[in-house]
Amino acid sequence: MIGVNYVLCGLAMLAMVFEVYLIVTRNRRIQVKGKDDFFSFTLVLLFAVLIFPVSMEYTVLTSLRNTLIFLALFGSLGIRRGFTEEGIAKSFYTVPWQRVKSARIDEYQTAKIQVVFLVKGRQVKLLFSQAQLCAVLAELDKHVGDIYIKSSLDQTLHMCKPL
Repeated sequence: MIGVNYVLCGLAMLAMVFEVYLIVTRNRRIQVKGKDDFFSFTLVLLFAVLIFPVSMEYTVLTSLRNTLIFLALFGSLGIRRGFTEEGIAKSFYTVPWQRVKSARIDEYQTAKIQVVFLVKGRQVKLLFSQAQLCAVLAELDKHVGDIYIKSSLDQTLHMCKPL
C-alpha cells in the first residue's frame, strides 16, 4: 500500500507541474475568456472526497497523498478556458477550430450564455457572461460556419455593433 501512495503522490505532483505549465503558456493566449460548468468540477471533487477522505487518523504519507490530490484538483481551476487562435481551450486540451461543425448559443441562468459546440459526434460546452456575447459572436464568426442563437437573446444581440 505504501508503494501506491508514493505513485499517487508522484502523479499528483506531475499533474500540478502540468497545470502550472498550462497556466503559464495558455492563459496569455486566451482571447475570449469562458468557464466550464461548475457542476462537473463539484462532482469530481465529491468523488475525490469519497475516495480520499480527509482525516487526522491517517499516516503522514496518506495525509500527504490526499493533500496533493486535492491541490491538483483545485489547481485545475487556475487554467483559463475560452477561445484562442488555435481553437476552443478547455481545461487540459484544445479543440481545433477545424473540428468544430456548429455552435449553438443558449441562455444560461440569469446573466450567462452557454455555447455548445458540435465536434465530431460529441458536444463541448463553455459558459460566458451575456456581456461577452458580441465578442463571442465575433470570434465564432471567424472560425465556425453554422452558428445558432436562441431567440431569447435577441434583446442582448441588438446591443452588439454590426460585424
